[in-house]
Amino acid sequence: MLETFKRLALGLILILLASATLLYTDVGSRESRKDTGGPIRVALVGHASVRALEEGANGAIEALAARGYADRDRIKLSRFCAENDIATANTIAREVTSGSYDFILSMSTISLQTVAGANKTGAKTRHVFGLVSDPYGAGVGISRENHLEHPPYLTGYGCLQPVESIFRMARTMRPGLRRVGLVWNPAEANSVAQTTIARKVCSDLGIELIEANADNSTGAIEAAGSVLARGAEAIWISGDITVSTASEPIIAAAKKSRIPVFSSLPLTIKSGALFDLGANYVEVGRAVGQLAADVLDGKDPATIPVENYVPEAFLYNETVLGGLRDRWTIPDSVRAKADGYITATETNLSRFATAPALPKPRPGTVYKIGVAYFSSEENQENCLAGFLEGLRAAGFEEGKNLDVTRTHAQGEIANVPSMLKNLESSDRDLIFVMTTPVLGGACSLVKNKPVVFSAVTDPVAAGAGKSLDDHLPGVTGTGSFPPVQDMVDAIRKILPGAKKVGTIYNASEANSVKVIGVARDIFRAAGFTLEEVTVASSSEVGTAAQALVARGVDAIYTQTDNTVMQGFDAVIQVSRDAELPLFTDDPLAARRGALACVGLGFRQPGVVAGGMAARVLCGESPGSIPMLNVAENVIWLNDDAAGKLGISFPPELVARATKEEKP
Repeated sequence: MLETFKRLALGLILILLASATLLYTDVGSRESRKDTGGPIRVALVGHASVRALEEGANGAIEALAARGYADRDRIKLSRFCAENDIATANTIAREVTSGSYDFILSMSTISLQTVAGANKTGAKTRHVFGLVSDPYGAGVGISRENHLEHPPYLTGYGCLQPVESIFRMARTMRPGLRRVGLVWNPAEANSVAQTTIARKVCSDLGIELIEANADNSTGAIEAAGSVLARGAEAIWISGDITVSTASEPIIAAAKKSRIPVFSSLPLTIKSGALFDLGANYVEVGRAVGQLAADVLDGKDPATIPVENYVPEAFLYNETVLGGLRDRWTIPDSVRAKADGYITATETNLSRFATAPALPKPRPGTVYKIGVAYFSSEENQENCLAGFLEGLRAAGFEEGKNLDVTRTHAQGEIANVPSMLKNLESSDRDLIFVMTTPVLGGACSLVKNKPVVFSAVTDPVAAGAGKSLDDHLPGVTGTGSFPPVQDMVDAIRKILPGAKKVGTIYNASEANSVKVIGVARDIFRAAGFTLEEVTVASSSEVGTAAQALVARGVDAIYTQTDNTVMQGFDAVIQVSRDAELPLFTDDPLAARRGALACVGLGFRQPGVVAGGMAARVLCGESPGSIPMLNVAENVIWLNDDAAGKLGISFPPELVARATKEEKP
C-alpha cells in the first residue's frame, strides 16, 4: 500500500512539474503574442525642420523598413517635431514617455535631452537616439569613460563633427584666411562641444574666431550681421540647430557682403554655402535605424555601448566662387575627395538620396483648406500666420499648391454652426479652426472632413476627446493652456498688499470655465479672494467691470475669453477711471492699456498645427496624430501704466520680460 502511494505521489509530482513547465512556457508565448499582436507604436522625435535632421530621420526610417519594420506594417510610426521651441520639445517628451508608445527614436541633441529627462520619471520606454554631437556631455547619464554606462533602456550613436578638418579645408581654399564668424546658441550642448573644439583649432591655425550668441532664429540672423560688421571673412555654420533654422537668411546676408559660408551640415550647399564638411547624416540615420531594428528585434539596450559614428561627407558648390570679394579656390586635389558637388553645368548629390519618410504634396495638385475662427482678432491672425508657416515648411504654399478660404463668426457664438456647416458642405480638403467655441462646434457638427485646430485653451474640455491621445478620429491640433500660476505669482509680486482680484468671463465658453476653475484654487492658495462676474455678450463687459469696481477689488484680471476680448476696451476704460491695475493673459490686448501680461503667444502653436495639417493632407489620419499642448509663454510689462499707478515692477519680472518676449 505504502509502495503504491509512493509511486502515485511520484507520478503526481512529475505531472505537476510538467504542468508548471508548460504553464511557464505558455506565459512566455502569450507575452510574445501580446507583443506581436499589433503594430509596435514608435515615436520619432525631432527638434526642428532642418534639412540635415530630416535627412537623418529619413535614413533611419529607410533602414527600419529594410529590416522589416515598415510604417503601418510591423510598426505604427508617429512623427513629432518641436519646430525649435523648447517648451514644445518638453511637451512632446512628456507625451512620448507617458506609456503611449513602445519605442522612441530621437534625432538631435535637444530631443535626446528632453526625452531622456522625461523618461527618467516616465515609462522608461526603450529609446534609441542619433544625430547627437556629444552624447557624453548631454547630461543624460552617458559616461565618457565607459560607453556601456548609461540608462539601461537608452542607447544610440554620437556623431561629433570633424571641426578641425572643416577649418583646415577652409584654409586650403583660402590660405590667407584670418577671421571666421560663428553664431551659436550656448543653450545647445552640441554647440558648446563644437565651439570649444573650434576655439582651440583656430588658435592653432592663427585664425580669429569672431563669435556671437543667439537663442532663436531671429536672433541668429541679427548675430550674423554682427559678425559681418566685425570683419569676418567667412561664416561657419556648425551643427547648432537654432542657427541651422536660419541658415538661408544667414547665407543671403553673407552673399550680400560677398563672403562665403561653410557648414558642418551636408546639403547646405544647396542653399548657397561654398562647402559642407561634416557627418553624412543620411548614413548616420541609416546606422541609427539599424540599431533601432536590433533593439526592436530583442537586443537589450543596456548591452549596447554608446559610440561615435561619423561617416564624413565633403561637398562643394563651385558656383559660389564668382561672387566672392576674396580669392577662394577649390584645388583639384580637393575636388577629387568630394562626395558631391554643384557646378555651373552639373549637380551630383546622389549619395544623399533616401526614400521619403513621409508623403509629400502631389505634384500638380492644389490642396484646399477652409479656415474658421471666432473673430477678426490679431491673436487669431498671428496663429493663422504660424499655421501657414508650418504648412510652407512641409511644401504647401498658398498661391502655388494651396488654396485657403477664411471665414469667421463675427464674434458671435450663434454664427458658429452655420459657418461650420457651410465648410462641411464645401469642396475643402481640411478645415482649420481656431478658438474653443469654434472647435466645440466642429467636434459636434463636422463629420465628413478632417479638422485641425489651434488657439484653443483646453481641447478636451472643448469636446475633442477624452485625453490628448484618446481623441475624435477626425480631429487633431494644438491646445495652449495659459500659465495661471505664473499670472497669480506676478500679481502677488507686483501688488504685495492686494487682497481681492476681480475677473470677467462668459460662462458659455468652455475654455473660460476651465481656466477660471483652475484659477480659483490658485488665487485662494495665494491669499486672494477672486470676485467673478459673468457676461453673455460683449456689450455687457463694461458693466461687469464697473460691478467689480463697486465690489472693491484691488485689481482686475482677464483671461483669453473671446467675449471679454471683444469688449476689452471697456475694461481698460473702467480700470483707468478707477485707477485699478489691469492684468491679462492676452499679450496683444495688453498693449491697449493693461499694466502687465503673463500669458501666451499664438504663432508657435499655429506652426505646430500647420505641420499636423500637412500630414493630414498627405494622407495620415488625424486620429493617429496625438493632440499637443503647445505653450509659447509671453511676459509684457507696461512702464507707462506702472508710472501712473505708482507701481514698480520687481526686478525678476523685468529680467524675464525681454525685448523678444514683448508683443
